[in-house]
Amino acid sequence: MKKQKINIQTAAFLTAALLGLMSPTNAQNLGISATGVAPDPSAGLDVNFTDRGVLIPRLTTAQRNAIPNPANSLLIYNTTTGCFEFWDGSAWRVLSAQCTGGCIPLSVGPAAGSHSSTQTSITWNWNAVSTATAYYVNTTNNFATATNIGNTTSYTQSGLSCGQNYTLYVWAQNGCSTSAASVFTFSTSSCVSNAPNVPPCGTQVFMAVNMDVGTMINGSAEQNNNNVVEKYCYNDLPANCTTYGGVVSVGGGGGRAV
Repeated sequence: MKKQKINIQTAAFLTAALLGLMSPTNAQNLGISATGVAPDPSAGLDVNFTDRGVLIPRLTTAQRNAIPNPANSLLIYNTTTGCFEFWDGSAWRVLSAQCTGGCIPLSVGPAAGSHSSTQTSITWNWNAVSTATAYYVNTTNNFATATNIGNTTSYTQSGLSCGQNYTLYVWAQNGCSTSAASVFTFSTSSCVSNAPNVPPCGTQVFMAVNMDVGTMINGSAEQNNNNVVEKYCYNDLPANCTTYGGVVSVGGGGGRAV
């Protein structure tokens, strides 16, 4: 078994505990003191000293980020930034208004800018946050799996479906802290466009407008195989071809609505 060294102060503290100077544990609370004073009934843990404080774990930012599955309210002192920090379930938050490292903690995330979209992509834009050195994005509200996109205020999300709403979560970060997530929502362009040469949406291709081409013939007549574009109009009314387009064929054969 590996031997561990115990310093004199630790040995003295353990001895005091064995002698009863620490209040006994019960179902309600626990007290730690040099005099054996009973813990306050409102406290789960009452550390009662008049000549010393409580020393919580001291970690660098890298060591903090390596903590697996931190519990909500887990508290540390970040030696890299000089901040007391706690985990709120989605990101590390700073307790103080300003850290000894000099930077100001971020309390809110970036404000939305002017987003734009195509049928298969969205370009998200936001306003820069003062003192932020990096931004993280994710499609779910989970900073632990977010992507660091550096100090840029734009992100393009591609491979999307047309006419759908999407959500993006964005965090700002500096040397002191990570902001709360900003939640952006936007939709891709409609699957049907009024512009000519409409691109396909998935496996479907849509025409931009109904086309009215050809010479109208009555619905009772057959279209001729004479290399003349002929069309049918609904109820044999030319105005309906203007509104809805005509059913045509080129060189005869079955007609197509165009």
